[in-house]
Amino acid sequence: MTSCFDINYDVVVVGGGNAALSAALSAKQSGAKVLVIEKAPPIERGGNCPFTGGGFRFVHNGTSDLRHIVLDHSILKGNENPYTPEQYRSDMLTKTRGLTDRALLTTLIDQSLPTISWLSELGITFERGSNAQRVGAGAMGSGPGLVKMYYDIARRQGIDIVYETKMVELIQNPMGAVNGVIVRDKDGTQQINAKGIVLACGGFEASSEMRYSYLGPHWKSARVRGSQFNTGDGHRAGMAIGAATTGQWNGYHGTPIDFDAPLSGSVTTVHQLPRRSYNLGIMLNLNGDRFTDEGEQMGSDNFVHIADKILQQPDNLAFQIFDQKVIQLIDTQYLTSTPIISNSIDSLGAKLTMNSIELRNTIREFNSSVQEGNFNSTILDGKCTNNISPKKTNWALKIDTPPFYAYKVTGGITYTFGGLKIDTKAQVLNTNARAIHGLFATGEIVGGFFYHDSLRASGLMHGAVFGRIAGINAARLAGYK
Repeated sequence: MTSCFDINYDVVVVGGGNAALSAALSAKQSGAKVLVIEKAPPIERGGNCPFTGGGFRFVHNGTSDLRHIVLDHSILKGNENPYTPEQYRSDMLTKTRGLTDRALLTTLIDQSLPTISWLSELGITFERGSNAQRVGAGAMGSGPGLVKMYYDIARRQGIDIVYETKMVELIQNPMGAVNGVIVRDKDGTQQINAKGIVLACGGFEASSEMRYSYLGPHWKSARVRGSQFNTGDGHRAGMAIGAATTGQWNGYHGTPIDFDAPLSGSVTTVHQLPRRSYNLGIMLNLNGDRFTDEGEQMGSDNFVHIADKILQQPDNLAFQIFDQKVIQLIDTQYLTSTPIISNSIDSLGAKLTMNSIELRNTIREFNSSVQEGNFNSTILDGKCTNNISPKKTNWALKIDTPPFYAYKVTGGITYTFGGLKIDTKAQVLNTNARAIHGLFATGEIVGGFFYHDSLRASGLMHGAVFGRIAGINAARLAGYK
């Protein structure tokens, strides 16, 4: 490890994103000597944070509270509605089918406004959120801007940061308290001692082995939409010393994306690659078969499920097929890739290296099953198929108007849901439900928040809330109040 840094600290934070820097700044504000261990090089620092839109969901009383958060008051309309604790709770539990840990959720809700206010006081600047009621504020410059602000503040406050350094092991004293970490960089391994360790090093979405084990074999080769450095290091290190796990370990955020997307995320293209207009056409695999109900829900509502279905197909590949009737309705993100276009179904099959006879038969069967009715892309229109499996529940239009367009898609993963179990003090619990002295966690590494789906802009919020809590409590172990 770089020799300009010490090996003895009050608080060591493992990770370099929103949750990690919240913990580091909180501990530093308490008076602690803090080290941040970032696995990525400086150009890729920040975990999944730079891949986000930078939005925070927090409780507020409307315009009066937002004026204290949003830098430019002129962009506020003056009639922003409050977002109540009851609304926050309902929104989260609706998304997660009622499974979110109630104690953690209560802390998240209660501390959301104080935490966003604290970030603002530190120097994080915010603009009005895209939905000012529920996503009250977004960081200036979105995710990349948020990362830059965090690191600028950390540098000014004198927080030590090491890059390209991986945490490989947690150290315990004879009583079982965590009092250090073993890290590895290009120069070898080093033990770093601390009174408190905060794990904030993300999920395991970039580990093909852990995806295989927990999400299923078809996820092993999935493209990663975010940081390539989120490989479950904290999960494994915590479990190795008896940390309890919780949450939906086979749960994740994912989406259909362009088949030619990079293997790991690119900040410049991550928001251009989703392919979620499948509900307006049909999807086929390499065998020329449909494999799911493309019209069960709006593409914005079931894309995680569809990504999983796509990855179960041969070569993790599917083709989204549209005809001229709907091509103007698909999302603008599709403009970033070149479709395969043909004036006939047979020639389209040849271009797709697909059995043209099977393709023709599939489309003929689909077209013959389409029922009469009014097509309306803005609602669940009930225009469906009949006597075909899988059924298409809404937006069923015949594929009969050339030219025909085909987009190659696969499934991409954003982050995972399963993680370590913490209490409301951000202390990691052991399998006997007791706190592991000296060990805290925050961010994606924590389980218990998301099940089946995630609530927009609450990921950054819970990372910051429990990061702040973790930093305060870790600093207290070093004698700071």
